[in-house]
Amino acid sequence: MFRTCPPLVPFVVALLLPGLSPAQTVVEPPPALRAAPPAQLSFPATFGVPSAVAPRAGTAFVGASFAHPRAGMKGLGSDGDLVLGYNTGDPIDGVSLTFGLALTGLEPFGDAGAFSVSASRLLRAGGASATFAGVSLSNLAPWGEAADRPEMSSVYVSHLVGLPAAGAELPLQISLGYGTDTTRAADGSGRLDDGAFLGLGLGLTPFVSGSVSATETQVNLGATVSIPRTGASLSLGVLDAADATDHRQVSLSIALGF
Repeated sequence: MFRTCPPLVPFVVALLLPGLSPAQTVVEPPPALRAAPPAQLSFPATFGVPSAVAPRAGTAFVGASFAHPRAGMKGLGSDGDLVLGYNTGDPIDGVSLTFGLALTGLEPFGDAGAFSVSASRLLRAGGASATFAGVSLSNLAPWGEAADRPEMSSVYVSHLVGLPAAGAELPLQISLGYGTDTTRAADGSGRLDDGAFLGLGLGLTPFVSGSVSATETQVNLGATVSIPRTGASLSLGVLDAADATDHRQVSLSIALGF
């Protein structure tokens, strides 16, 4: 389903990061942001690309994603994926590791899937900004249709900063990376190639953030809502919003951390 994006597990982890708002406790904010004004607004999630900012160690999560049309091919029905995972380690003093299991496709359920692992580390923090680096390996030990594809990898950097605005600060996240099968051919064939990706997320309210992301051939638009007192986040967006690759998709994802 998310065949034009970096691995699904770090993307679902990124949905949990709205826990940086005061009403959420799924993740701990970086030390540089704990007392800063940006923490008053929703964490700026990056729709369509992963974030190198990790959940708190010991966080388990489950996520479900649905997209229409299937694989972005017009005339096909909807499809979905289910992700389970667990995070351990400290990205500030060491390395944070996230282990995931993705079940791809809902009909029949569980007939295809694979494992993944992601790592992240704090590079620097100062003032109201922090920079993290991340790497993901996915499609590990695949079965079913997933076994027809090789292992995939992505490397990325995420920078958090507060932007002055009308006496307050808006939290901004910038994620930049390069990965396997992130770029869909612009000729409409659906072919996937390795390439760069970029994501920008901005906290808009205590519970809502907006995002725009891009690969080398397409632009994605989305919004993420953190649900107060639940540890859950909901994301709605459009992949290839301009239909530049003739594979536009509408995506709905929900993630729950506990």
